[in-house]
Amino acid sequence: MHVHIQNISPGDVAVELLVVGVFEGEPLTGSLKNLDTRLSGALSNAMGRKEFTGKWREQWGTATIDRVAPQRIVAVGLGQRNLFDRPRLRLAGGLCGQVARRLRSHNLAVILPDELPCSPADIAELLTDGLLVGYWRFDKYSSVAGEHPLAEITLLGVGEPGGEAAPGVQRGEITARAENLVREWGMRPANKLYPEILAQEAVRQGQAHGFSVDVFDENKLREMGMEAILGVGGGSAHPPRLVVMRYQGGGSRTLALVGKGITFDAGGISLKLPAGMEEMKFDMLGAGAVLGALGALADLKVPINVVGIVALAQNVPSGSAILPGDVIKAFNGKTIEVTNTDAEGRVVLADAVSYAAHLGVDWIVEASTLTGAAVVVLGHEATCLVATNDSLASLVLQAAESACERVWRLPIYPEYKRLYRSNTADLKNSPGREAGTITAGMIIAEFAGSVPYAHLDIAGTAWTPKSPLNGTKSGPTGVMVRTFVKLADMLSR
Repeated sequence: MHVHIQNISPGDVAVELLVVGVFEGEPLTGSLKNLDTRLSGALSNAMGRKEFTGKWREQWGTATIDRVAPQRIVAVGLGQRNLFDRPRLRLAGGLCGQVARRLRSHNLAVILPDELPCSPADIAELLTDGLLVGYWRFDKYSSVAGEHPLAEITLLGVGEPGGEAAPGVQRGEITARAENLVREWGMRPANKLYPEILAQEAVRQGQAHGFSVDVFDENKLREMGMEAILGVGGGSAHPPRLVVMRYQGGGSRTLALVGKGITFDAGGISLKLPAGMEEMKFDMLGAGAVLGALGALADLKVPINVVGIVALAQNVPSGSAILPGDVIKAFNGKTIEVTNTDAEGRVVLADAVSYAAHLGVDWIVEASTLTGAAVVVLGHEATCLVATNDSLASLVLQAAESACERVWRLPIYPEYKRLYRSNTADLKNSPGREAGTITAGMIIAEFAGSVPYAHLDIAGTAWTPKSPLNGTKSGPTGVMVRTFVKLADMLSR
């Protein structure tokens, strides 16, 4: 799918579908007024009759019957101008993508009103990213899989081709491609995506984007003393993997991105309830975000060194599965009493994060679908942040805001440490419901040592009951890819 910029009147662009954005309560001006005149006032008449008011996400369409070059025009409501910000701009792009898919358009042009609250490059990036993510659908395993006919997208009103907005289109295409790849991995069922397969995907990404990939199999993990990831994956016929990726962008400092990759989480011996368990294929989306971000960083040539580490395992019950009460030792020598095998994410991340610290990195930022408590705290609207370093936390929050991904920091108080003390090991993995999201992040932080560390609990945002971008039911969002990219860019300066 090709996205490009044209400086042409919207009435003269030869496409099957033209989508125009309209603010609520504002008259048509400039090129949109000229377009409406050529349509004999069709849009303004619809607004006068209150058929279309410009309210957020409202839609109105008409065939043009050869009065202008586009064959069909759909107006989408952008809501009130004073409420229209960068996140809404991206969501508006997603709405345009939805319209194009619903109408099965082969080519699409989009024009928004003048004087939006960001630069042409930002407009192009957010609109492109939103369009491509909003258009995406997963139908890999359907015997009646639909076609994906949209081949070309034209952005109007953002300047000249090759001008200020052009780099924004490139960034939007790269990040959207990474997000959609993460979503595609997330949608694959456990029999089609288990640790070995996801590790192979990482190798392919390294070959495609130009970064190195090392895969540690169960024998190597045993040799390295990574009992944590081996314990979690011990019940599965598909043994665990640790994947270490290295992008050498330059400079003397290194950012480690770490992700939880539980390709299916049945809870182990502490078995989950059956209802909704099929969604546990999504428990690898932290690892997916790291894999996607590494490819995007390499394509964007961000001038910083990044190590991506993902811990991949299936958490299922069997005669060889880890048992409640077992004590295991992580890579850095700390011991963990496993009081609940369904709190497996922090266990595999103990090995992954301690290995990142062992590599001598300057920062560790980790993402995981870790706790149901995160959904209780913030719902599906924001990601929980637990961080040991104020400066790093501030940068993560700034990166997330720039990426239009909501993140909210939770406190760390010394008193919380008593909750995960163990009588038989250095700590226990499941201290209970009290401050559950916070203690989960603090447990993982124990394995970061003195390295500045930030934990992002994406349990509520990695997959949602309904996507705000494309209106689909429960599915993965690709969250944190953009935040990781923005953070690496900020740390490179």
